[in-house]
Amino acid sequence: MTKISKQLKLRALTEYFDGRGGLRAIAGKYHISRRLFEMLVAAYRTHGPNIILDPPQVTPDFRVALARWAITNNASYTQIAAKFGYLGTAQIYQWKKIYRNEGPNGLLSISKGRKPKMTNKRKKPTKKRSTKKKLTPEQNRLKQLEAENLELRIKNEALKLLASMKQRTKNSPK
Repeated sequence: MTKISKQLKLRALTEYFDGRGGLRAIAGKYHISRRLFEMLVAAYRTHGPNIILDPPQVTPDFRVALARWAITNNASYTQIAAKFGYLGTAQIYQWKKIYRNEGPNGLLSISKGRKPKMTNKRKKPTKKRSTKKKLTPEQNRLKQLEAENLELRIKNEALKLLASMKQRTKNSPK
């Protein structure tokens, strides 16, 4: 579904209210779905052009009021658009569903955005720069030599073990 610009919506609405065509004809001309155009017309009649240029802010209280009114009055999307000036049919459907299942508290706790697909299971260790001391070049060199010394000792032990294993295989009876 493509997004329809505000200017295109206003142009279609002014053309409709000037009487230059019917609802279906103008909706088809501007490639707007008939249902959306009906909602736009209803909202424009009630709220004027401000509804297109400055749509209502969606707050938790707005969601609760909209869902409560829509359910109690068994209102259509067009009636909701006329009353509240809100055109998001998918959101209205979800809000009504949540309101029926969880009540108003369910709509108050909705967070914005998608749920993360991946969770960060491992926490990265935090680096504390204040506790670490910077080492002098001599201390760095000493650490490097100690690491090299440990590596050579390990290699030496491995070679001794390998030599003893070879000697055992040579002395074993055939």
